[in-house]
Amino acid sequence: MVLTRAISSFVRPAEWARHSHCILAWPGLNNSTFQTSASLTAATNEVSSLVKAIARFEPVTLVVGQERLHEARSEFESGSSTVKHEVRINPILGDDMNLWMRDIAPTFTLYQQEKKPAQQLSGVDFNFNGWGNRHATAATVTLARTLLENMKTNRIKASITTEGGALEIDGEGTLLVTESSIINNNRNPGKSKEDIEKELQRCLGVSKIIWVPGVMNADSTDCHIDALARFARPGVVLLSRPMGPRAKTVWMKVYEETKDILLNQQDAQGRSLRIIDIPEPDMALLNLDEESMEAVETASGWSPVMSYVNYYLPNGGLVVPKFGDEEADIRAFEILTSLFENEREAVQVYINELPLQGGGIHCATQEVPLS
Repeated sequence: MVLTRAISSFVRPAEWARHSHCILAWPGLNNSTFQTSASLTAATNEVSSLVKAIARFEPVTLVVGQERLHEARSEFESGSSTVKHEVRINPILGDDMNLWMRDIAPTFTLYQQEKKPAQQLSGVDFNFNGWGNRHATAATVTLARTLLENMKTNRIKASITTEGGALEIDGEGTLLVTESSIINNNRNPGKSKEDIEKELQRCLGVSKIIWVPGVMNADSTDCHIDALARFARPGVVLLSRPMGPRAKTVWMKVYEETKDILLNQQDAQGRSLRIIDIPEPDMALLNLDEESMEAVETASGWSPVMSYVNYYLPNGGLVVPKFGDEEADIRAFEILTSLFENEREAVQVYINELPLQGGGIHCATQEVPLS
């Protein structure tokens, strides 16, 4: 659907714009998604590696429950030769914090006030409800409001429920989303597509919304766009292609439907979209812990999604996941670094537990734009 003009003064910048800092979280001790103490330890180690990689490029705010403050401070406040920027610990009440700041933290926008040259930072509270009431906790459903109050930042109260990982923006008026993760009764019962579009337009300042079908109930998010398709720059979309066992599942249909739609779309500026496939790792080749895999599949009914398009762009950097399929890891790294050429310093971070928990590098991060 093409919207002829933005009716909002709020604008969500593209991820490649400059950031003030990045928000991440340490997993809470009583987060029910961790089936074993080993999985909690593995997730903590992977988040720590990710924090250190991002802090090479920009400051990091790390959300930590009171019960793990000592551990976090011991890990980061001692300093590191690879960390150029500050890692600031942000204590919160509760020990049930989830990792996924892309979805739980505010979605930040810039607001241009009339007769004022500077843009004002604001944060959209999209009423996080645990991805359709799957994993809602006391700490997560109030975090957006809490962080904005702590930051003394204007809060935009949305009239719809969604998550930051469901929203992919090119910074020039185009929003890419899946129907399954937003037009869904577990988030927005009784709301029409038009109702939802108007609110996305108001909160994010977009002028064109491209919808792809996605799929419900095949993963914990109902198919967030940030593990499927991402803008590398305006007019260029990276698309995650299933490989190995996943190529024989519903995810291949999701890929094919998305590619067909995008190849026949134009962005807000009238450009046809260039689509670049990034093959996923073959999960049969990964060094996954069988006990953890079995626990995840038994508890949730779905297997993890491992996607190279779930990267993060800190200031001057490119942080790419590495999963353990050596050939696929190298191929994805080469595709991404060739796209960004000499614009960014690229770093790969090994993750296996985070995908078992339902996300990846991009899911764990939320950038705060520089206003």
